[in-house]
Amino acid sequence: MARGHGTYSRFVALFKILLPLIALAVLGTVFLFTSENTIESGLSFSRADMALLEAGSFIRNPQIDGQTAKGEPFFLTADKIKPQDDDANLFTITALKGAFHFATGASVAIEASMATMDVKAQTIRFNAGGRIETSDGNIAEVGTLLVNLTTGELSGTGIEADGPLGHISADDFRIESNEDENHVLWFENNVRMLYDL
Repeated sequence: MARGHGTYSRFVALFKILLPLIALAVLGTVFLFTSENTIESGLSFSRADMALLEAGSFIRNPQIDGQTAKGEPFFLTADKIKPQDDDANLFTITALKGAFHFATGASVAIEASMATMDVKAQTIRFNAGGRIETSDGNIAEVGTLLVNLTTGELSGTGIEADGPLGHISADDFRIESNEDENHVLWFENNVRMLYDL
């Protein structure tokens, strides 16, 4: 009996040392390999996420962090991201929320119940409407939205916005940087403005 008990004690003592070392090794590989799995500049997924997506499955509660070509950060979260069957570069995203932070200090938040991300083109498209909120107080509902992840520019159709100046609507709009690198919200085609004085 004593011999069996001694073997058991040595076995437990050995695992008290090995298990924490194995846990550290596994944790280290997570940090080591995550940064190497970039699909395109600005979008990255872990090896586990890539395996799920390649198998035609989906990722629950993804978080996508990236930056534009100018180094301006963006952050995206969603309920689910799933590859489309007909094109490996297209992903359907549900309950998308995101924020773009520009070098000038301005920011834009976006939100949609459904969106499509094109990894090759580095774009996100809202085809069924969405919401935009700018850091200078403009809140808008849009019919469509195209977000360019490389430039940080946004464009779309069917905007109804409320802001510090009042209510504005237009058939088309875009948020892009001007010569001074400030991001400007442009309204075009059938623009209607109701001023709050």
